[in-house]
Amino acid sequence: MINIRSILKLAENDGLTLRAGRKITYKTGYQVATEGVECATAREAMEAVKRYGGDCGLWYSGGIYYVDKSRRISTKKEALKIGREHKQISILNWKNMGLVYC
Repeated sequence: MINIRSILKLAENDGLTLRAGRKITYKTGYQVATEGVECATAREAMEAVKRYGGDCGLWYSGGIYYVDKSRRISTKKEALKIGREHKQISILNWKNMGLVYC
């Protein structure tokens, strides 16, 4: 399981994806969030990761930790559909690590 030190090491606009609490990357597909929370401290972020069962995305920006419950979807079409249904701004394309706007 990820620890508080790993969260504290996140630099501005840095993030990671977790599966069962462990850092994971994929070569293909799209990562899409279905819900999320903003956290003021690394400890709050750690608690949010636990509440999501370790299956989430986590990033740090502007002094805020963002924790999103997310999952990998194989196709762009389906990922965009889920993203729009959950009012997401974008999804992550694993192949090029770029954002696809919903």
